[in-house]
Amino acid sequence: MKKVKGIALETIIARQLKKDNALKIQFDERRFYLQIAHLISDLRARSGLSQTELAKSAGVKQPLIARLEKGDQRRVPTFDTIYRILKSLGYQLAINIVPEKKAV
Repeated sequence: MKKVKGIALETIIARQLKKDNALKIQFDERRFYLQIAHLISDLRARSGLSQTELAKSAGVKQPLIARLEKGDQRRVPTFDTIYRILKSLGYQLAINIVPEKKAV
C-alpha cells in the first residue's frame, strides 16, 4: 500500500491566507478579539475576581464580561469599556501599533 502524505492544518491556513486578503483580514480580526478575550480572562483570574465582581467594579453588566471573555464579536465592546475593565483590574490600556511583517 502506498502511504498517503498529510498536510498540516497550519500549512493549509497559511497558503489560503496568502492567496485571499479578505480572509486574512477576517482571520486577523478574529485573532485580535480572541487575544483581548484571553487577556481579560487571564487578568481577571489572576486577580481572583468573579465575572460579577469585575462587572460591578467596572460599571458594566456580567454578561458583557462573559461575552468579552468568549471573544464574541457580535457585540464588540468599545475601547472605553475595555479601558474601564482593565482599570478595574489594576491595568492601563496602551495601544502599540507596529507594521505587519511582509512574507519573504
